[in-house]
Amino acid sequence: MLMIFSNNPAVRDKYPDLVRYMDCDVQRVFVEVRDAVHMGAVLISHPLSGSIKPNESPYKSVAVDTPPKRGRQLDLKSLQIIEDAIVTLRKLPVKNRQYTDGMLEDFRVIDLDLISSVPPKN
Repeated sequence: MLMIFSNNPAVRDKYPDLVRYMDCDVQRVFVEVRDAVHMGAVLISHPLSGSIKPNESPYKSVAVDTPPKRGRQLDLKSLQIIEDAIVTLRKLPVKNRQYTDGMLEDFRVIDLDLISSVPPKN
């Protein structure tokens, strides 16, 4: 079943039944995705998708396929991808920028557009 981990209110509002919304930074979103992968989820979208570096945008959404109740084997490829994304994010300098409301809206729209292109899993 498709699940979206996101800190983007626009994604939460568009996909209320699919989103695990978190009021947090991008790193926390990645950590939550990693924890889901450890529980058997498989990445559907890449955590570093798009041309905006993860330390540039305050919003990020990542889609996963969650396991059935009986569970699933750990997907090593998904784990490697999300771990690499966390390492990449931690290597980037912290951006202490003050974003205008217009800039925040632009970041929300970009993230929503990226996650909307993810094909649903049956």
